[in-house]
Order: sequence, then structure tokens, then C-alpha cells
Amino acid sequence: MLQPITNKTKCDVRDCKNDAEYQFAIKGRAGRCYLCSKCLSDIVGEGLAPRVPKSPQNTIKKKMELKNKEQNYDDKQ
Repeated sequence: MLQPITNKTKCDVRDCKNDAEYQFAIKGRAGRCYLCSKCLSDIVGEGLAPRVPKSPQNTIKKKMELKNKEQNYDDKQ
């Protein structure tokens, strides 16, 4: 999937001015995405980081507060 490149091309990541070392194919007009080794390692690091799912209790509390708010609003009229 990742292919090393030998030509001089800049990294496609925003605000990165390093020379790209890897490329991979993408859909669309550009056809390729170029990455430097630093940006590639940052992307991989973020992908491997554990993610904490949102608590269902927060969703339940929000729904109950919304329902109570709607009921109180109807009582005032």
C-alpha cells in the first residue's frame, strides 16, 4: 500500500513543509497522497491510541433533561 518515492515532492499534510518519502494511491483528481516520515508516524500513533467510548449514562441524562424541559415548558402555558 505505501510505496517509497525517490522524486522530490512536498508532504501533503497541512502546514508540513518536509519532503515526502512515501506515497499511496487515492481516488480523485490527484491520484496520490504524499507523506513524510514524521507525518506518517504521527498518523499511525493516533490510529493506535486507545479510544474511550462515550458513557451511555450521559446520553440517558441528556434525554431525560430534554424531556423534563419540554414537560415543564408545556406546564407553564
